[in-house]
Amino acid sequence: MHIIAYMSRTGRDIKDSVRALKALAEPKRLRAAALLAYAGGPLCVCELVDAMGESQYNVSRCLVALCAAGLISKEKKGRWAMYTLSAAPGPLGKFVRSLVSPAPCCGTVGGDIARLEKRMSLRRKGVCVVGCNC
Repeated sequence: MHIIAYMSRTGRDIKDSVRALKALAEPKRLRAAALLAYAGGPLCVCELVDAMGESQYNVSRCLVALCAAGLISKEKKGRWAMYTLSAAPGPLGKFVRSLVSPAPCCGTVGGDIARLEKRMSLRRKGVCVVGCNC
């Protein structure tokens, strides 16, 4: 019922809906989306790499799939690519946000959030200046 509601409320066709659902069906992609939901603002790839403890290649592939599915958006700022969770409401966006609020859904996401908070404390004027530790 929720899947049908997602498709009919957003005006998506079936292929777009399947792409979005498949994007969230992979654990690393779901973790990346959860971190973006938790941050509530833009994150760069290197911040996600450090928070997830994954290689830059793996995180970048996750972000490409999430962008292609329309779940996140990308904005270039100098040499950094900044990613944000799409503002589009709906069951999938609500589900992703529920993974981190009011509390992390599981230990994996909780650990990712703890590493993200530590990493974000290195920002200057709200911007990543460290680069990738990968």
